[in-house]
Amino acid sequence: MVSLISFLAILLIFFSIDVRSRVSASSKPLQLRLFEWASRIGGMATALALALGWADLFLPDRSSPIHVAFVAVPGSVGVLCAIVLGLEMLWQRCDSR
Repeated sequence: MVSLISFLAILLIFFSIDVRSRVSASSKPLQLRLFEWASRIGGMATALALALGWADLFLPDRSSPIHVAFVAVPGSVGVLCAIVLGLEMLWQRCDSR
């Protein structure tokens, strides 16, 4: 669980840097809005998974109300959003040529 929490913390730093570097405008093309929302949703899901994992770390194992799935599902959403943002890098590279 500690390794997962560490990974989620790094992923949350990535999302926070990505969200702060974006400029919001309503007249953006659809794909740019998709990547912007992927960054926001990924950040929120990663923050939720990180908070639940951190709380689970300090609860006793026998009576823990936080199931592993409560950490794994939002964590997986965060990882999928990070993959989408990785595809954005490829998308931008193709556009710059």
